[in-house]
Amino acid sequence: MIAILANKSGYKLLPPLRSPYLFLLYLIFTIVTINIAVAQESDQVQKLWETPAQLKTPESVLYEPTENVLFVSNMDGKPDEKDGQGFISKVSPVNGTIIELNWATGLNAPKGMAVSSDNSKLYVSDITDLVEIDIANGQITNRYNAPGSAFLNDVVSDEQGNIYVSDTGTNATYKLDNNNKSSLQIWLQNPELNSPNGLYIDSTTNKLVVTSLGGSLSLVDLDNKTINNLGIQVPVGSLDGIEADTTENLYYVTDWAAGKVYAVISDGTDYRTLIDLQKQGTADLEYIASERVVIIPMMQDSKL
Repeated sequence: MIAILANKSGYKLLPPLRSPYLFLLYLIFTIVTINIAVAQESDQVQKLWETPAQLKTPESVLYEPTENVLFVSNMDGKPDEKDGQGFISKVSPVNGTIIELNWATGLNAPKGMAVSSDNSKLYVSDITDLVEIDIANGQITNRYNAPGSAFLNDVVSDEQGNIYVSDTGTNATYKLDNNNKSSLQIWLQNPELNSPNGLYIDSTTNKLVVTSLGGSLSLVDLDNKTINNLGIQVPVGSLDGIEADTTENLYYVTDWAAGKVYAVISDGTDYRTLIDLQKQGTADLEYIASERVVIIPMMQDSKL
């Protein structure tokens, strides 16, 4: 992963300087009063750290503020292979130190993650299961099979503590009801989801925002499940992770194939490339709002 300190608006990563120890990132993104992104090159942001290349195909990163720790899902193999090699790591958000490489083991190809409403459990997608892990000790406490699933991907929780999981392989989203955690059930299945990948709950609009490998951004109403395309002025690519700024006016979206992070205005009217790493593998990112830091898993480089 690469941790990048941004100002309140955004940023873009330029190619590395000649020195292997110093990289400067130049801010080119801001919001003006008419809500249009324009380029600005006068400010700077700074690359804070990157982990050693000791992770194993890291797919997702999640910040847990109670423990002030980053959880990192490591597939350590093929994304759809049940080989028992997958694991979760703990990393310091301060300097990228790997606190515990093999914190939770016994997984296959873990991907997206979310924390329970009481901060006691970590939920991780694992091909056809949603795995529940006790944050206190890293032990697996439950496995919820997703009936009919093929490739579970991202995980997100809403304000009521419900857990949603995307299934890229079947154009579906599953839900684990916080009031009845007996099973994981299909919540929505529709080809309009277009191979869903990243998930984000927009509490301002009460919408589930969905990125897709097919290159679209969709809004799903959490009450009636209607699907709307975000708009025509959005990036088209192999879209992966999604987060938002504190106002939820901007969505931060990774493009796995292009190696980029986009800032998308939440009404779909415009977007800008914030970060261009010029290499494939930018996966399910995290945004720490209090520090204005973006953290990006680099799957093919085995690091954050």
